[in-house]
Amino acid sequence: MDDFTIRSVREEDFLKIAEIAKKCPPMATERNSIYHIFTKFFKKTSLVVEKSDGEALGFLIGFISQDDPADAYLHIICVIQNFRGRGIARGMMQRFLETVSKSGCRRVYLITRPQNKTAINFYKGFGFKVDKTGEIIEINGLMAVRDYNGPGDHKVVFYKLLE
Repeated sequence: MDDFTIRSVREEDFLKIAEIAKKCPPMATERNSIYHIFTKFFKKTSLVVEKSDGEALGFLIGFISQDDPADAYLHIICVIQNFRGRGIARGMMQRFLETVSKSGCRRVYLITRPQNKTAINFYKGFGFKVDKTGEIIEINGLMAVRDYNGPGDHKVVFYKLLE
């Protein structure tokens, strides 16, 4: 990670993040307004990774729950495909977990599609466990919540307890 810098997002990063998102299959791309909201209102828990020349290579957007400050949610983590496997996502995840832990969070949640084996293995490597709350169905050997994001949009829900 010597060639890269992980920093908190700034509002003006939202267009850069929107462009990166287009290059991050199989991740679903959000509307640009979502990226703008995160870069404006969730700067502390959202990150961008840049090369020394300022080129953005990835981002993480997450937040701390307003209803229960012991909970945090990681919404998206993305690294441009040509830069994957270099520890960038790992560095962002570690920074996010440290940030929310220092803020008093005790649990982190996230979701992914049952077909996204790379993400699933990545999250499990960080100690995330499958949350089996809700109507559970088995997909590809994984427990997923039926219709989590709407009809037919089943998701694997993960959680991690923080120390």
